[in-house]
Amino acid sequence: MLTKEKFEALYDQYFDDIAAFLYSYASDKAQLKDWIHDVFLKIWDARDQINFDHPSFKSYLLTTARNHALKQLQKEKSYDDWLERNLKKLTQIQPPHEPVINPPDISEAYQHALSKIPSRACEAYLLSREEGLTYKEIAQEMEVSEKTVEAHLSKALRILRSELVE
Repeated sequence: MLTKEKFEALYDQYFDDIAAFLYSYASDKAQLKDWIHDVFLKIWDARDQINFDHPSFKSYLLTTARNHALKQLQKEKSYDDWLERNLKKLTQIQPPHEPVINPPDISEAYQHALSKIPSRACEAYLLSREEGLTYKEIAQEMEVSEKTVEAHLSKALRILRSELVE
């Protein structure tokens, strides 16, 4: 059984790791601290089902933190903004010892990445990003549900991210 003292020791042990991990989702210190407290509250609530000595406990903890951050970002309706910002960051990252990409090369890489997206997902992505339509408007335009639009956009962003990192 997890005692209060052992829980406080876990909190002290993993606080900095979780803070560093969550910093990529939000840089506001107050928000980070709230999220970390929320994560540990979830861990405390599920303490009877968790093996704290398991070798992958830290992975479990970081996954819980990531899921919490994504859920909070989604609630704040800034999830898409966060994805878009990070997609832009990914396209700006220069691997060491490689030549700088010229703007035409970026455009060409972007067009090539777009071509790898399935047609319906690409259509949803372009309606969202280039025409600025909301999920609801895209759903009406494509005659699908908003959840389907969400799935299409998620798939498109995942493909773009993987293609543009390369």
